[in-house]
Amino acid sequence: MSESRELIVRAARRLFAERGYSSVSVRDVAAEAGVSPSLVMKLVGSKAQLFSSSVQFAPDEQDLSHPVDRLGHELVRSVVGRLGSDGPEPLARAVVLALPAPDIEEVRARFRQAYAVPLAARLGGGATAEQTAEMVVATLVGLAVSARVLGLLSDRTRDEELVDRYGDAVQRILDRGGSVTGSH
Repeated sequence: MSESRELIVRAARRLFAERGYSSVSVRDVAAEAGVSPSLVMKLVGSKAQLFSSSVQFAPDEQDLSHPVDRLGHELVRSVVGRLGSDGPEPLARAVVLALPAPDIEEVRARFRQAYAVPLAARLGGGATAEQTAEMVVATLVGLAVSARVLGLLSDRTRDEELVDRYGDAVQRILDRGGSVTGSH
């Protein structure tokens, strides 16, 4: 990828994550990348193509190496640990990206591939593991969106209380999901 194209894609990724698809223009991306709008169009194409090129979910924060009998608490601990930071919350960001997306199915598929598929594999694969993984991810997205976007659970709830209570809920979903591999 050329240096200019990489600058454009990085700028688009940041702006789309912050504002969503409908609030970002090609001009905005060009200004952020320090290039002309015509260069953006030449190197990447339409706004929809720019969005498609820039959307990515990198669940570096999803550590699935923990024993399955503690995995629910550890996944919640990871989300809660990010709540106080100034950085973007990837699980909440998914909602911002998906709702106004030109191709919502593409965003959904990428999100599922980044979060639910690896968790389902960790749980042993198969239809039950996939359903369990999607339920866990849905619960984590709810926590992230409630805290980051809606401002719920802010000052009244201690981090450890969130980890304990939400962790118990996520762990119950995992435990009811059937047999898993690598539970120790």
